[in-house]
Parts: sequence; structure tokens; C-alpha cells
Amino acid sequence: MFFLLTLSAAISLAFGNILESIGLRAANSVKSLAKNKFWLGGLFLSIVGVLLCYTAIDRYNLSLVQPFMALNPALTAILGWKILGEKMTRKIAFAIVLIFFGLLIDGTLAGEAAGDLRSEKTLWIYAGAVLGLLAVSCLIFRTAEIVDSICTGAGFGLFAVFYKSISLDGLFPPPVDLRIFAAAVLYIAAFLCSQVGLRRGRALFVIPLSGAVGLIVPVLGGILVFGEPFPPQKIIVIVLVFAGSILFVKD
Repeated sequence: MFFLLTLSAAISLAFGNILESIGLRAANSVKSLAKNKFWLGGLFLSIVGVLLCYTAIDRYNLSLVQPFMALNPALTAILGWKILGEKMTRKIAFAIVLIFFGLLIDGTLAGEAAGDLRSEKTLWIYAGAVLGLLAVSCLIFRTAEIVDSICTGAGFGLFAVFYKSISLDGLFPPPVDLRIFAAAVLYIAAFLCSQVGLRRGRALFVIPLSGAVGLIVPVLGGILVFGEPFPPQKIIVIVLVFAGSILFVKD
């Protein structure tokens, strides 16, 4: 079930990215975008991918699930090359190999013990630290593509951490919970950043960089906030998958 959920999520997200990019490039206004079949189809696939991803997060550790989402930029690169005419290089091929080996190792850890929320205070401290680093990064890297990408990755990554903490409370979390509000704000902000990034940037830049940031934030969150196991194999997985994601970024 672990592989079915994670692989299906990554494939759905990749196809969704490409269709959304096609739709965004063709649309001249919000009204035309709402009627664009490519964008609507991409949005639908993205929603399916997100639902599958967070179903996996419900059942398994964040630090196991998130590396598999690196298949998203890998498949996006291949589809961008075939469909959008974007360039495929040896660097991208090497990146795919790194991600592939990282995921092979990650798959062997699927049966590891589940983590648990150490304390809600730890969650908020981690979120504050990530947002602080995000603000500093935006001041340092003022290029629109970079800012859009890191904001998208950090937003979706933090959302995954909050979602995981909420899911541990079962189907019915407390009705008044600041975590739910924070998760909603983070997801909406990240989604808007992703749409802006795809509109004014390159799919082979925005998707891989946001994916790399979106990998590190929840993986570290799983380890620091939920106390998930951190064996040497997981270090190798993180290094390989993160390096592969970064190599996808177009110069």
C-alpha cells in the first residue's frame, strides 16, 4: 500500500503540473483560465495527487513519504521535455538516477516504527524557524523564480507537518485548533505561489526547486517534531533525493 499511494501521488502531481503550465501559458485572464481545459484537468490531477499523498502521510512517517514526492519533478522534467519542448540534459538524467537509488533505499524502510508528536510547542517552534529562514532567503535571493519556488516548497512542506500533527488526533480533531487555521493559510499561500511561479517562470526551474525545499522541510519536521527514526540509511536517502532534485533546477 505504501508504494501504491506514494507512486500514484507523484505521477498524478507530475501530469497535473504539466497541464497547469500549459493552461497558464495560454490563458490571458482569470476568466479564460477558469474555462481552460488544460488548467482544469491539471488542477484535478493535482488534487488527486495531493489526496493520495496525504493519505500516505496519514499512514506512514513524513520522512518516508516525502522523498517519494521527488518523483514529481523527475516525471515533470520528462513530460516537460516531451510535451513542452523543454531541454533534456545529461545532468537531468543523472538526477533521475540519484532519485531512483534514493527511493530504492527509502522503500526498504517502509516498515519502520511510527513517530508521534513530541509536543505542540515543538511544532510551533519548528514552524517559526522555517518561516524565519524563508524570510531571510527571500531577502537574499530576489529573483522571482527563486522566491516563488522556495515559498511554494516551504508552504507545502510546513502544511504537511501541520497536517500530520492534526491527523494524529484522529478523524475529529478539536473544533477550535490553531493548527487547522495555520494549515489552511499555508496551503492557500503555497498554492498561489505555485501558480504565480508556473505563470512567470519555467516548469523545469520552479517545480524541482520547490520540490527540493518541500522535501527537506517535512522530512526534518518528521524527525524533529515527531521523533521519527533517523537511521544512517535515511541520511543517504535524503542526500541522494535532495541532490537529485537540485540537479533538476535549470541554470
